[in-house]
Amino acid sequence: MTRKHSVYLKFMGVVGLLTLNLMHLTFNIERNDYVKQSKEFNSKFDGDKLLSTSYKNVDVTRKIKTKTNYPVTTYANYLINNRNLCRKYEKISALVMVHTSIENFWRRKEMRRTWLNSSHYSPRNLKVIFLVGTTDNKKVQENLKNESNLYHDIIQGDFVDSYRNLTNKGVMGYRWITENCMNAEIIVKIDDDSFINFFKFFEDFSFLKKRNRYMFCNKIDKDTMPIIRQKSSKWYVSEIFYKGRNVYPHTYCSGFVVFISTDLIPALFQAACTAPFFWVDDFYLFGLLPSRLKNVEHINFRGNLTFMHPDGLKCYQQLKGKCKYLVMPARDKEIDVMWKAVIADRQQSVYGNYYMKKSGP
Repeated sequence: MTRKHSVYLKFMGVVGLLTLNLMHLTFNIERNDYVKQSKEFNSKFDGDKLLSTSYKNVDVTRKIKTKTNYPVTTYANYLINNRNLCRKYEKISALVMVHTSIENFWRRKEMRRTWLNSSHYSPRNLKVIFLVGTTDNKKVQENLKNESNLYHDIIQGDFVDSYRNLTNKGVMGYRWITENCMNAEIIVKIDDDSFINFFKFFEDFSFLKKRNRYMFCNKIDKDTMPIIRQKSSKWYVSEIFYKGRNVYPHTYCSGFVVFISTDLIPALFQAACTAPFFWVDDFYLFGLLPSRLKNVEHINFRGNLTFMHPDGLKCYQQLKGKCKYLVMPARDKEIDVMWKAVIADRQQSVYGNYYMKKSGP
């Protein structure tokens, strides 16, 4: 190798090192600028964006760990996921998804023992999932994991379990069913202080399983329900949501109990991926999302509903199977009392199930 060639190689080596150092320096500067801009953006960002804003150019798959324009449960991981709950069955007569607070361990146990116990309705096959968020209490989280290991019906999402995160909880339910339980004949969303007489449902309302694109619920017509603007109210809605409006602009359901045709669930979940987050879950899940779809029907069951536990209990104690109520409230100790009233005039087989008064499809 000539001296001239050796000097040239050394020169190129130095140039190469300088180039690499320059590239590294440039990358660090750009990264620091990006972090700085991100922090400035997050400090100024207000999650309460106008729902009328156009979001066509927004990447809805982005992961924002603090505030977000879209429900975080459209993409966030499950912390507890009993994904095989429905998969070993060819058909499920009804899947009940329960909005529940993590701490309500005893209430969930009573619900499983009584009216959500599938063996009571054999040969119908009833399944249930309890939807929860996260807690900072390590003991409560440990107890939740133990509950899941015992019953295999807990679905936990990566969001704080709070009243204003119920929209995230509901969207998680839509997503989970889309991924894991499309063999259910009907979906029933409930709060954990509700009670459904599934004997009456299978006997008198099973025709719903043959229909498509509907919600069977306590229907609230559009332009009739006031938007609460008083800041002292639990249901306060900021003026930057539906600015200039005093009433909700879409028909929706009271979320206490909602029967939903299974075919509608994937479409509702897909709509949630582009529908800006709104914390009032009843309106978002059963009004805003359906409004983005075609031919969704809200069917009213107000005549078969009472929000008063004493009224529902009295009806079944006096009229028994002739009581008109399909849905009523019951929590904690009320659950067992209501259950005993519902089954008082029903004959139970040696296998544990109660005979239906007439066969449904």
